[in-house]
Amino acid sequence: MASKLIHYPLKLPKDIRLLRIQPRDGQTGIKITSEIFNLDSDVEFTAISYVWGDLNPPNYIVCNGQDLCIAQNLSEVLLQLQNERYCGLLWADAICINQKDMEEKSIQVSMMREIYQRATKVIFWLGKEEKHDNRAVCLMKLFCERRKIHTKLDDLRAASLSELCLPPNDDGWRGWASLLSRPWFGRVWIVQEFLNASHSVFMSGALEISTEVLIHCAHATGVCLAIGNAVALASKNTSDCRDLILRPVSLAIDEISRSIDKTDDVRIVDLWTKSQLLGATDARDRVFALLSTQTAVRMDLVDYKKTEEDVYIEIATIALNLAVRRTNWYKKSSTPLEPHQCRNDLQRTCRFLACKLYSQHPSGLPSWVPDWKPAAFRFVPLTRYYPGYTYFKAHYRHATIVGKILSISGAVVDSPYLIIDSMPYMDLFEGRKTLSAMKSRLQNMLHWQLMCWFGAQHWNPVAKRAILANKADRFEAFCRTMAFNSLSDRGVTSDAEYITGFQAFYSRCVRGTGKSLKRRHDILSQNNPSSHEVIFESLFLELSAGRKFCVTNNGSLAWVPMGTKLGDHICFLAGCAVPFVIRSVGTSYELLGDCYLHDMMSYESIMLGFKPEMFQFQ
Repeated sequence: MASKLIHYPLKLPKDIRLLRIQPRDGQTGIKITSEIFNLDSDVEFTAISYVWGDLNPPNYIVCNGQDLCIAQNLSEVLLQLQNERYCGLLWADAICINQKDMEEKSIQVSMMREIYQRATKVIFWLGKEEKHDNRAVCLMKLFCERRKIHTKLDDLRAASLSELCLPPNDDGWRGWASLLSRPWFGRVWIVQEFLNASHSVFMSGALEISTEVLIHCAHATGVCLAIGNAVALASKNTSDCRDLILRPVSLAIDEISRSIDKTDDVRIVDLWTKSQLLGATDARDRVFALLSTQTAVRMDLVDYKKTEEDVYIEIATIALNLAVRRTNWYKKSSTPLEPHQCRNDLQRTCRFLACKLYSQHPSGLPSWVPDWKPAAFRFVPLTRYYPGYTYFKAHYRHATIVGKILSISGAVVDSPYLIIDSMPYMDLFEGRKTLSAMKSRLQNMLHWQLMCWFGAQHWNPVAKRAILANKADRFEAFCRTMAFNSLSDRGVTSDAEYITGFQAFYSRCVRGTGKSLKRRHDILSQNNPSSHEVIFESLFLELSAGRKFCVTNNGSLAWVPMGTKLGDHICFLAGCAVPFVIRSVGTSYELLGDCYLHDMMSYESIMLGFKPEMFQFQ
C-alpha cells in the first residue's frame, strides 16, 4: 500500500519524481514528500550520488506520510541536508524510481544521463567524515597550488615528494587514502553520474571537497609514483589499496581526457575495462550503468526484461557493427609494417573482441562475446595501447553476426612454438607476506625471467625465417616484449631505455631475494642505472596479467592468453591492429583472446598482404 502512495504513476515520457525534505518539527527522524515534475520544465533540483548498500540494519524515513525503509548511506546524506536546512528539491534514484516496476525502471534508467545533466548540482556522497579527511583536503589543495588543475602530470611521474613540495610524514596521507578508498568509488553507477554532472561537489559528512581538486589528486595518485606510494603506505588495507585507488584514478583520467580532447564519446572497449573495477548488484547494470557516458549506443538498449546473456551478446553485436572514429592520432608506429593511410575517418572495428578473457570456467556465452562480470584479476585489453585497425590488400569482410555465430575475415600469421606456463607475476607484490614468502616469490620471478630469455634465444631452429639473429638485437626485442613495447605511452622510447628499464626491474628482484647481483645469461651484461625501473615494472604487471610468454614458430616473441596451447593459431582479424589467438573446433573456431606479437604490432592502422579467409566463431 505504501508503495502506491509513494510512487504515484508517471504519466508523461519525461516525468520524474523529486523529493523535498520537511523542516524538523521537534521530533527525531526524516520526513520527505515526493512530487512529480517534467524534466523538460525549468525545475531546479539537486541530484544525490551515493552507494546503495543493503537494508540491514533498516533505516526508516517518512515519505508522503508513509514509513519507507532506505539504505544507511541515503539516510545519512538526507540527515546531513536536513541539518543544513536544505529546502530545495532532490533526486535520489532509490526513492524517485519505483524499483519494483521493471518497465518504469527501464525508462527512468535510460533518462539518467539527462537527469544528471539537468541537475543544478550533484552531490557525491562519500559517507560520514573521518578523522583525517580535513587534513587530506589541505594536502590536496597544497598540491593543486603547485600543479594547476587540468594540466598533464606525466613529467612528474618519477618526482619525489620533496620535489613535489609535499611532506612525507603527514596525517593527510591517511585521509588521502581514506577518501580515495571510499565505497562510493567502487559502484558502477557512479561513472555516469560523475561524467554527466554539470556542477558537482564531493561531501564527506559536512566537509565539502571541490570535485576538481579531488579528481586532480586522484589522477596524481595514479601518475606520480611518490604520491601513489605515500597513499599506499598510509592505507588501512595495503593489499587492496592498488585496486581501490584505480577506481577514482579511472574517473580522473576520463575527466581529464575529455577536457583535453573535447570529446564526449567513450569507446565500448573502455566501458568494459571500467566495469571490471566496479561493483554492481545486477550483472546487467555493468552495461546499462555505463551507456549514458557515451553517445554511440542508443539508451533504448536498457531493458530489464532481457537476460544477462542477451544483454552481453547485444552490446558485443553493436560494438562490432559500430562505425567509430579512428584513434591513431596520438601514436607513431615504430614497426617495419607500413601504416595504412585511409581517408575515411569512420571505420568499423573489432577491437571489442580484445576484451574477451580466457576462463577455465565457461560463462555460457559464445567465445567471441566478452563477459562483463569482473575476473579474479585486473585484465587490460591490448587495444588500450594499440588502438589501430587491420586492412587486407585482397577483398575482405567485416564482422557479421547470425544468431550466436560471428563471421569475419582474417588471416593466420603464426602459431605458438614454446609457451612458458608459469605465471609468477600474477601475484608478485599482492597482499601482506612474510619476508621468506616474498623472497620465494621473487626467486620464482627470477627463474621465470631466465626461462623466458633462454627460450627467446633458442626458438625453433627450422623456423621459416630467422629474425633478429643478432644477439644484441634479440635482447633489445626481448626487453621491449617484456614491456609490450608500450613504454612510449609513458615517455620511454629508445632501445637503451627499454634495456636499462628491464635490467633495473631484474636487479630489484635479485636484491629482494637477498642475494648479490650477478651476471646471468647476459641479462645484466649492459647493466646501467635506470630511472625507468618502476615505470617498466608497473607496465609489465599491468599487461602481463592473464597472459603467458611465448615464442612462435616464426621466431617472434609473444604474449598469448593463459589458456593457449600448442596447436592454436595466431591471426589478424579485419578491423583490429591487435592479433588474436584462436582454436579450431570442428569446422569453426573458438576465440581465446588478444595477443602481443612483437614484430607485427603497430600503433597505427596496418595493411597486410596475407590473403584473408572467412572465420566463423561459435
